[in-house]
This record gives sequence, C-alpha cells and structure tokens, in this order.
Amino acid sequence: MRGWTYGFAMSAALACAPGGDSQSSSLLEQGRQYTAWLYGSQYEKLWDRFSPDMRQTFGSVTDLASFAGHAVTRLGREQGPVDEKVETTSPVKIYSRTSTFDRSSHKMLLEWTMTDGGAVTGLVLRPALETTE
Repeated sequence: MRGWTYGFAMSAALACAPGGDSQSSSLLEQGRQYTAWLYGSQYEKLWDRFSPDMRQTFGSVTDLASFAGHAVTRLGREQGPVDEKVETTSPVKIYSRTSTFDRSSHKMLLEWTMTDGGAVTGLVLRPALETTE
C-alpha cells in the first residue's frame, strides 16, 4: 500500500467548542503526557488509560506496541515547532498536535480523544490537512 496507511485512525471527527482555561491547561498536559508515552514506547501506561472500546480495537498491549511502534519508527523524531490545541464537547475532550518529523515529508496530526476522567477513547495519527487562507 502507498502513503500513510500505517497511521492510526481510531476516532471520528467531532465538531467541538473550546474549553475553559483551567480545563484546557489540564487537557493540554494530559495530551502531552500521552504523547510522551507514545513516543517513548511506554505502551503499558497507555493501555492502562485506554477505554474498553480502545482495548477491543487493539486486542492487547502487545498489538498496540507493534502497531504504534511501527508508525512512530516510520515517522522518526518529532522536530521543529508544535501546534497544539484542545477542544471539548460533552462527553469528550480532544487534544490535537500538529508537527513535523525527520522521516516524513508531511506535517502530521496526532489527536487524543478522552473522557472527563482521562480515559483514551480515540487516537488518530495521520497527515495534517493543508489549509489555505
């Protein structure tokens, strides 16, 4: 297969409204933590935060590690500026991160969808859409 077929696509797109300041900073920190675990191959920690549906999607922490490890290895190291944003819509919260990687010719979008309690209900890693203004 060609292109970025090895990326993640576990979450549907949602129309969301911005959250409050303290809620946003907490969500920002949560998203950063989950991203650090993903990049640092700390899949057991991620698995512990996955919702039952996410666990069913991957099957096991070993399957998550295989899939995520392959995608992260293909991308290489994150580099340059990172564009982050948080959005909330009841009952989910979304942390979005757009950045470049040393082995990718595309900017990539990483999104974590979470419940109020921080359980991961969605994960997306795909090329970022180019916007024209």
